[in-house]
Amino acid sequence: MPMWVDRYRPVWAVPAVRRAVALGFLVRMPMFTIGILVTIHVVTALGRSYTAAGVAAMVSTAAIGLGAPWRGRLLDRYGLRAVVAPAILVQLLVGAAIPFLPYVPLLAALAVSGLFVIPGHALIRQTLITAVPADRRRTALSLDGIVLELSAAIGPAVAVGVATSWSTRWMLLAALMANVAAGVLLWLLDLPIHQDAVPEAPVSRRTWLGARFLAILAACATVTVVLSATEISAVAVLREADRPTLIGVVLAAWCIGSLVGGLAYGAMRRQPTLQALLLFLGLTTAPAAVAHGPVALSVAMFVAGLGCQPAITAGVEALTRVVPDRARGEALGWHGSAMTGGSAMGAPLAGLVIDARGGSAAFLGAAVLAVVIAVTGIVVLRARR
Repeated sequence: MPMWVDRYRPVWAVPAVRRAVALGFLVRMPMFTIGILVTIHVVTALGRSYTAAGVAAMVSTAAIGLGAPWRGRLLDRYGLRAVVAPAILVQLLVGAAIPFLPYVPLLAALAVSGLFVIPGHALIRQTLITAVPADRRRTALSLDGIVLELSAAIGPAVAVGVATSWSTRWMLLAALMANVAAGVLLWLLDLPIHQDAVPEAPVSRRTWLGARFLAILAACATVTVVLSATEISAVAVLREADRPTLIGVVLAAWCIGSLVGGLAYGAMRRQPTLQALLLFLGLTTAPAAVAHGPVALSVAMFVAGLGCQPAITAGVEALTRVVPDRARGEALGWHGSAMTGGSAMGAPLAGLVIDARGGSAAFLGAAVLAVVIAVTGIVVLRARR
């Protein structure tokens, strides 16, 4: 029996894991779809520029990042249903209005929606962490990472394809209502997110919010800076080569590499540190800077993808080792904010490098950033031991 089957079989045999993985796919599909539909809607239905669409995305992203920690703390204190129910109501009311609002009120609605987003990512991950013993968490979280990749690839692709022939208003409304339905499903199932069933007061932040936790957040933010920069760099390189029709193919190679890397990481018996995986991500991203032509770039992007999902999964896994069970909701909220903030910074930083030096230089810059942050983290953590 292959090693990866041997590692995944006992995890998949747990009913709570199967339920959480399937639910994770369903819950995340509308999440990833809404973002791209808002961009298309602002540009087409509202007749605004891509800059205006970027501002709308920034407002939504910032609101999600601001709301995640305090809502995570509420999860620790009051449980899933008490947090998800108000979010469902807000998403229903605001979501029903978003497709029909002019631009400025749309920004306000996106901010409210972001502050009260249904915390699907955190809930699914907390369920998986709770469902398996500590030595199986990496495998369970890797399964979740693979499902996340599939949701991120399928949802937007379907949305863009359908939006070319349907009104974006009705497509966006359908996606927003699907998000509400996903929230209702989460509320009905009431997934276990803590080891003990009875909610109690969260533990003091002083017991876990320290240098090690902040180092994890810095590494996680760097991961998404690199991923965001890598994506826009690939687009820039292909546009520079006058081959924009191959953007989808090259990004698909990147996603496949991430799926392979995530599957391999979940099957590993040894546990690399988050900083080591960030270093690996930087080293595997660097070859894209010297790739010439679509074929070479596709191969380089596949290699770059090998480090993506392992680094993302390792960040969540690292948090579970330094944060007590009753504080994981808030900790995962801060983790989500770090990931969101890194993603928001990556594209404009890469854009500055692309405008000055081109797409290849942006690839190199992202790789160097990952290596520098990883090495710094390794040195600092060793010095504290």
